[in-house]
Formats: sequence, structure tokens, C-alpha cells
Amino acid sequence: MVFSTEHQLELPDSFPADVMVAFMTAARSIVLTPIKSDAWNELGGASNLIGWRFRGCHEDMHKYIDSWKIHGANVSFEEMYLRERALFGMFTAGVSCIESTCYALNALASHPTLLGLPFGEREQRSCNPTRLKNSLSKHAEARALVTTLDVLTSSTEWALWVDLRNRMAHRSNLPRIVHGAVGAEPPPAKALQFAATSSTPVFEADVSHLEALFAWLASSLRNLLKEGLAFASRP
Repeated sequence: MVFSTEHQLELPDSFPADVMVAFMTAARSIVLTPIKSDAWNELGGASNLIGWRFRGCHEDMHKYIDSWKIHGANVSFEEMYLRERALFGMFTAGVSCIESTCYALNALASHPTLLGLPFGEREQRSCNPTRLKNSLSKHAEARALVTTLDVLTSSTEWALWVDLRNRMAHRSNLPRIVHGAVGAEPPPAKALQFAATSSTPVFEADVSHLEALFAWLASSLRNLLKEGLAFASRP
């Protein structure tokens, strides 16, 4: 674990604490000088959420992995509930981590000394990575940040994070695939064996896939904060 001075919390080692500190230092020099601006009210809250959601995502991922390692495929309904709650928590918190980062970036870009982007109630309610990318794309000063957002939003990983979050949040649990066999042993079970739904693909993999998705999340967060720092520090 790494101690984040921004959050006063122990966070997973892959959290980009160094870039987070540099980004927030640059952001404060803009939105708190000479007096606190409206942008700070939104940026400050969102920046706290980044670390909280990152840690929550990591903890829920390991709850799922630990359950699989201890109990395997054949589990009680109680353990199935705990396992699927952990999966829901992982994907909900992971998406929230990226979306709160984009919210902080949007709040920063709304400051009049940067881009003065509109960021009233309507823009705050609809803020997401794609809308931020579209808003920034009109400004040459934000070209590098737009490129980073484009890489994020066009990736298969982000599509999977969002699709699974949306499915589990308000549509249904992911339907489990259960294999049977007659006269022979069934094929080895995998930690993730979920059938396709009307809005999600087949999700069938080992626990290493969850770890790879989390590593992608950490890398994407670092890239967003790094370009946000460059954007805030430009002459």
C-alpha cells in the first residue's frame, strides 16, 4: 500500500499518488488564487472520490478473488451473493474512479484562466469521459488531454467496464454459466463464467483477467492525471 497525502489514506500500490499530488498542487494554484473559485467546490470533492473509489475497486476485486480461491465453483447462495456483490462493487467503483477524475478535469477547465468551459448544473449532471473529450476538442490547448481521453473512450476495456457496471447496476445480475457432463468429468470451471445478455458480452476468464482490468484502470488513471497536470501547468 502507498499512503496518499491527498486523501490521508492507504491506497493500493498502483495508485499514482505522485502524479495525484502534482496535479492537485497545480490545480490549487489556479482555482484557489487569489481566492477560492466555484471550480474548487466541484474539483475538491471529485478529487477525494478518485482515491476512495480506487481503493474500493481494489478491495472488492480481492473479495471476489479470495472467495474463488477458498470456495471454488460450487458455493452456497449466501457465498454467491457475497461474490457477486463484490463483482458489482469492483466495476461500479472502477467506473466511478475514472468518471470522478473526468469531473475534476472538467471543473478545472471551467476556470476562467484556463478554458472557461460551462460547468453549471446541467453540465455537472451529464459529465462523463466522452462529453469531456467533446468539450475539450474545440480547444487546441487541450489537444494532448483530448488524445488521452480518446484512447480511453475507444478502448475495449472501458466499454467492458461500463457495460458490466450498467448491467449489474439496474438491469440484472450476470447470468452464470453452469457446465454439466454425462459419463465424464465436466470441464474445469473458471472464476468468471457469465453468459451474454442483451447488453453485455460473454464474460468468461480466470482471476488474472480481473487483475489485468484493474491494472488497465490504474494506468488509465495515471495517464489522465498526467495530462491534466500538463494542461494545468501550461504557460
